[in-house]
Amino acid sequence: MRLTKKKIDEVIIKILGEVGLDLVSLLKKSDNISEFDLAKKLNKDIKVIRKMLYLLYNHNLVSFTRKKDKQKGWYIYYWTLINESIKFEYIKRRKILLMNLKHLLNKEQNEIFFYCLSECVRLDFDDSSDFDFHCPECGKLLEQDNNEKRIKELNSRIEEISLELKLIEEEKIKAAKKARKKKIESEKKEVKKRKVEKKKVTTTKKKKVTKKKKSTTAKSNLKKKTIIKKKVSKKKNNLEKEIKKSVTKDKKKVAKSKTNSKKKKITKNKEVKKKNIKKKK
Repeated sequence: MRLTKKKIDEVIIKILGEVGLDLVSLLKKSDNISEFDLAKKLNKDIKVIRKMLYLLYNHNLVSFTRKKDKQKGWYIYYWTLINESIKFEYIKRRKILLMNLKHLLNKEQNEIFFYCLSECVRLDFDDSSDFDFHCPECGKLLEQDNNEKRIKELNSRIEEISLELKLIEEEKIKAAKKARKKKIESEKKEVKKRKVEKKKVTTTKKKKVTKKKKSTTAKSNLKKKTIIKKKVSKKKNNLEKEIKKSVTKDKKKVAKSKTNSKKKKITKNKEVKKKNIKKKK
């Protein structure tokens, strides 16, 4: 529901009277305005301004914050108009008015009224009978009132306010549906976002696992190659050692054979010498 100036003024006049319209006009222009600034701009006593502000606060139409004045040591109040609360106050007052009009209509339809021709009073049957159907103010005889016009006016007013409240309620339902739809869309987007993020995390994890596997496989292959190289190297070393041993062994055999051969020659020479010496003798 759009809150027109007329509707705002209607609420304010009911609470503060017409003197409060200028105050609310200033509050609408800016938030957190000091009560001293309000008093200065409206050229009114601070006590009068405070009284009006407290009346608005009692109806939850304004909010305030307070700050301590460092120089003077007292608190200064800063006031803000709550537009949403003015709307609720307006609706509340319209509902009360509708209820009162319905009560009045019921009374007009079910009771008989009498009025003074001088327009002093209008009384129901019980009150009229108490005054013997004479005006309690001027003494003239009371006339029965034909209240068809009044009933028609009341019905028209009730219809008008009922329609206004119905439109407000429909607008409220639409706004609630719109807000709910927006919330659902926001939740869906959030779920979608989470799914995408989850997918990204899963993909990243898979990539890491694959990378790790590849790394492990590469390391394993490298290890195997190293082991094979070591084995080949070991075999080669063993073979070289065996060859060296064999060569050394052969060399030793040859050396031993040569030594034995020399020894045999020396022994043979000695024997020949001995024989020659014996022959000479």
